[in-house]
Amino acid sequence: MANQLKLSPELSEAVERARAAAEQSGELLVPPYAPPALPLPPEAKAALADWVASGDYDRVVAELTADDPDLATQ
Repeated sequence: MANQLKLSPELSEAVERARAAAEQSGELLVPPYAPPALPLPPEAKAALADWVASGDYDRVVAELTADDPDLATQ
């Protein structure tokens, strides 16, 4: 399951222009957050792979979706 969000070059450019304009006009009150496409460190990837391989991930998902089946398709 891929969790990395990627913006198209056109959308990234539009977002950057809007951010710069908001910053210049004083509307941007906090610094921008880290980009959404940051890769996971190898240690985190290994821990997640172990969690999935152990079956615990599927067990947790089943528990969370037991009361609300619509969550299973989210």
